[in-house]
Amino acid sequence: MASAGQRRGDVEICKYMRDQAGSRSLVFDLSITHDCYGSSSHVHQNGLLSHPQDLDAPLRLAAKRKINGYRQQYADNQNISFLPAIVSTSTRMHSEFLRLLFLQAHRETEAHFTAAEMPSQRNQSDSFRFKRAAFYQSLKSKVGLAAAKAAALRINLNVEGCGIVAAPVHAPPRAPLLLPLLLSHSLPLPRVH
Repeated sequence: MASAGQRRGDVEICKYMRDQAGSRSLVFDLSITHDCYGSSSHVHQNGLLSHPQDLDAPLRLAAKRKINGYRQQYADNQNISFLPAIVSTSTRMHSEFLRLLFLQAHRETEAHFTAAEMPSQRNQSDSFRFKRAAFYQSLKSKVGLAAAKAAALRINLNVEGCGIVAAPVHAPPRAPLLLPLLLSHSLPLPRVH
């Protein structure tokens, strides 16, 4: 769903969020951020952490950029909630994205216990909490694997050992490369607008 400014997030899940006011769609925009210096003009910094005192800083800064970029577009639409889905090249995930994965794990656990016709106090039982933790860990692993593969597609390695870096070669789009990798691990396909 396009925002008021005709800018779109990467993924839309229709009627995902539910509360007393009804249901809303969830739109999230994916981004991979670097937590280490890469192509720096100061060669001695390459590979060092960009924020060694605060490992979550690159995630927070990237999320803030996403929120600032989409705030106005989605502010007037009460039927849509926006979420920045930020992952670092080391596969660390932003807290809001982790909350979304936990919400999904909770819903999957409720569906599991409903299908198994377990008692209504299922949210309080140890078996519910253990099953939810298993679903949550599974989701984090799948997203982490997809993020690691996506990050690997962004890395340029200098295997020749040249002192002079050559001009970048125009590479084919990465999306066709990522799709078979997702399929090989039973990850759901992204919805294309």
